Amino acid sequence: MHYGRIVALVGVVAGAAGLFIKKASSEGEGALAQLSQLPDSPFPSDLVENTGSALYNDTAWAAIVFGLAALVAIVVAFMPPLGQPMKRLYGLTATVMGVVMLLIGIFATLGAMDDADTLTAGFAQAAAAGAIPVAFTVSIGFGWYLLVLGGAIVAIGGVLSLMARPDEDALA
Repeated sequence: MHYGRIVALVGVVAGAAGLFIKKASSEGEGALAQLSQLPDSPFPSDLVENTGSALYNDTAWAAIVFGLAALVAIVVAFMPPLGQPMKRLYGLTATVMGVVMLLIGIFATLGAMDDADTLTAGFAQAAAAGAIPVAFTVSIGFGWYLLVLGGAIVAIGGVLSLMARPDEDALA
């Protein structure tokens, strides 16, 4: 298998891992349950777990497109012959799919950061009103960054396969 294929597959694995391990973290998760019990509370109890809903709740199509782009990248990485570089069309396809994954990852991560900032501001307001003793901060998890990194790696793998010589053999 050629190095461009391997790099693209590593990017798909990183992006898929990012889809499954993304979340937000905060020391205020306990206080969040308390705040969600208040009348007319803007704090749902599962808000920290769902921070960054930009990929699933608001734009579920983005998660579907991300998954389809990853699937296409896997398919073109395994197109025969495996011992030689990808054909130019497959390398271009992997590059485009990587860019699509990268863009979706960037927008979803920025959306998650905005959600975390909103929640942090809500904690600050609740602390100023005396509902909680301290204003907690919320940060996004590593999985969000894996979305971006996975897309970038897939695109790099596609570019590497485009740069490979047609007569190059990965086993030699």
